Amino acid sequence: MSAVMYACMVSFNKKAEEIRGMENATLQLTIAFLSVFLYVLVKQGLHFHTRSADIAPLIFLGLVNTGLGCFLYFSSIGNLSVQSVAILGYLEPLSAILFSFVFLQERLLPVQILGAVLIISGAIAAELPRRSITQT
Repeated sequence: MSAVMYACMVSFNKKAEEIRGMENATLQLTIAFLSVFLYVLVKQGLHFHTRSADIAPLIFLGLVNTGLGCFLYFSSIGNLSVQSVAILGYLEPLSAILFSFVFLQERLLPVQILGAVLIISGAIAAELPRRSITQT
C-alpha cells in the first residue's frame, strides 16, 4: 500500500502544475498534519508524554528534516520525470542504511548489503534504457 500511495503522490504532484516549491510543501504538510491530528484525536485524545530533553531534537526534525527536506523534494518533482522521482525514492532506504552505518556505527548485516546492491543495481538498470533512448 505504501508503494501505491507513493506512486499516487508522485503522479498527483506532476498533475498539480500550478502549485510548486514552498506552496506545495506547505499544503502537503498542512494536510498531513491535520490528518494525523484528527487520527490521534480520535484514537487517544490529546495526551502527549514528551520529555523536555526531546523538544529540541523534535523541533530540529520538524524544521530541517521535514520542512526543508519536503521543500527540496517537492520543488524538484516538477523538473524531473516520474521515473526519475521513483528511482530517487528507492535510494531513500539505501541512504538510511548507509547513514546509520556511518553516523550511528550500526552493523550492516549481509542481507542489508545485498539489499543495497539490489537497490543500486535496480536504479542503474532503470536508467540505462532511458539514456540509450535520449542519446539516439
